[in-house]
This record gives sequence, C-alpha cells and structure tokens, in this order.
Amino acid sequence: MRLSDLSCKQVIDMKTGKMIGKIADLCFIEADYVIKEFYVAPPSSCLKRLFPFLFPNEEITIRVCDIVQIGEDVVIVRVT
Repeated sequence: MRLSDLSCKQVIDMKTGKMIGKIADLCFIEADYVIKEFYVAPPSSCLKRLFPFLFPNEEITIRVCDIVQIGEDVVIVRVT
C-alpha cells in the first residue's frame, strides 16, 4: 500500500467513533525503513480554509501500534 492510498482515508477513533482527520504524512526509522508513526491533519473549519495564514498547521500523531485496522475507506485507531 502506498502513502497516497492511505492519505485519502479517514482516521476514526475506536472509542468515540469520531473522525480524527486524514493521514497527511508519516515518520519512519531511516536505519531499517520501519514506519514509526502517522501524522493526521484534523478537518479544517471554514475560517481555517479561508485564512490559513492566521491559524497554525495542526497535526495529530498516531503511533503504528495504535492502529486497529486499515479498511477500504477508513483507518480505525485506538487513541489513549
């Protein structure tokens, strides 16, 4: 699976059922190329889309061990 395939999937919290966001980037260990964590961009409000320079870029870090399942449309995670 490619990062481009993952980046269009919604990330859902298993406990609450709420959408956390969409996968924006990943971090891996350079020595053995193992993916360590994903960075998820939360859904942006209308104001953030109109004036992105006024709001900082938010990212939520999701560790690979917190991923419960990767489906066709969503990624289900257990956030602690």
